[in-house]
Amino acid sequence: MSHSPANTDQLSAIVRQHWNVLRRHISLLVLISVALSAASVVLIALLPDVYQATTTILVDPQKIPEKYVASTVTSDPNDHLNTLKQQVLSTSRLQEIIDRDHLFPTLRRTMSREEVLDYMRKKIKIELKQGSDQGLSSFTITYEDRDRTAVAAIANQLAASFIDWNLQVRQQQATNTTQFLSSELEQAKRSLEQQESQLEAFKLKHVGSTPDQLDGNLQTISRIQTQLQSNADAISRLDEERIMMTQARPPITADVASLSERDRLILDKHRLENELSKLRREFTDTYPDVVLVKGQLQSVTARLAAMPAPDNGGQYDSVSQARLTVITKELERHRAQQAALEQEISSYQSKVDSVPVLETQLTELTRNYETSRQNYQSLLDKRMSASMSQDLERKQQAEHFIVLDEAKTPEKPIRPRRMLLMLGATLGSLLLTLVAILGIHMLLGRIDSEAQLRSLLPESVPVLGTIPPIVSQAERRAKRIAFVRTLTLSAAICVAVFLFLHKVRPTL
Repeated sequence: MSHSPANTDQLSAIVRQHWNVLRRHISLLVLISVALSAASVVLIALLPDVYQATTTILVDPQKIPEKYVASTVTSDPNDHLNTLKQQVLSTSRLQEIIDRDHLFPTLRRTMSREEVLDYMRKKIKIELKQGSDQGLSSFTITYEDRDRTAVAAIANQLAASFIDWNLQVRQQQATNTTQFLSSELEQAKRSLEQQESQLEAFKLKHVGSTPDQLDGNLQTISRIQTQLQSNADAISRLDEERIMMTQARPPITADVASLSERDRLILDKHRLENELSKLRREFTDTYPDVVLVKGQLQSVTARLAAMPAPDNGGQYDSVSQARLTVITKELERHRAQQAALEQEISSYQSKVDSVPVLETQLTELTRNYETSRQNYQSLLDKRMSASMSQDLERKQQAEHFIVLDEAKTPEKPIRPRRMLLMLGATLGSLLLTLVAILGIHMLLGRIDSEAQLRSLLPESVPVLGTIPPIVSQAERRAKRIAFVRTLTLSAAICVAVFLFLHKVRPTL
């Protein structure tokens, strides 16, 4: 706290010292400050104007609801936002505009094509705006350049070329989607036709044996077995009648014990045939009982074949003989029919037995056919939807871009802001001159006050006194004349700068 008055006095002394230095060089300070300010103002006035034009492009959504017609040109909103700038600033698009409007002729002579494109990209600014649903609602394209009449035209060309390019790309994408689905549909159609042909050939090859005809085949077997039983019963009755007629005594009352061996074999054969027929209705030919009865029937048939034919002598009258002849023919007919029925049963039985194998093959063919049919139907639906989407793109009923606000020729430049720059340059010139004068004075090492002298001398060396500067009347008059000249020259510089600004930048 005891050093505060001393520090304050020292600071005051330094300020007074600097102020005295500036007072002695006031003319130089004014002249240099005005000259630097004038030069800065002239340079700022000569800076080229930069103009800006902005066009707004609106994202117009699809007119027809997507639940009726789904667009094939879809993209994620984030991807859309990320690729939009790349589409607008693509090399081909910018190069086309540069070549068409002959932009940057000087730069094109001194810089490479890539450098010119990068220079133009720096002048383009794109601002994206999202809607309430986080989707893209609109975006603006802003172009800056020194040419006031060109910025609006270039901004509008950028917007128009982007809209045309986007429309062409969407139409091409929709067309490519339709063509791809058409080619896939054609392949699916050929595959479906091939599956249909294989399925049809399989059914024709195994007609009557397919699993869907199993119930019919079983019913047919049951019906034939009924016929077979009826035919066996008819054979039995005819055999009994023939046996009875061949007996010497009346056949109706004859006992089985009085029959001959041949007649007993015939009765056994008839019994075995009936039993075999009943077993076949319930079991297959490989069933043990069926095999046993068939063996017994073959044995009886072989014994009958080995016995000599019966000699009836002439014991039958003409009526009996005729009846025996009819019975014999009926037996032959029924036996032939019996064999045909058994063969038919065997045929249908083989069809029934082959059902498990055929069912597996048919299931695989049917599954492949259904898969091909579903794939074909799905591709057909998608192709129809893609065709409608292509029509939407062609008629511009799908999502597209429209220019909401065209860029207008700007009336004022956006930079430089000359008034602020000139004010800053004036203040900067004054400060720079002040710093320069004080710095030069300090470098010269002049002593202007007693305090400065005491700071340089040792404490043991006393200062006896100081002699103030003696300024004559002529020196005072010379200083006043120099100051007036300085003011006059500064005023002339200011007037010249004003006239220059009035001619070069009248809007200021």
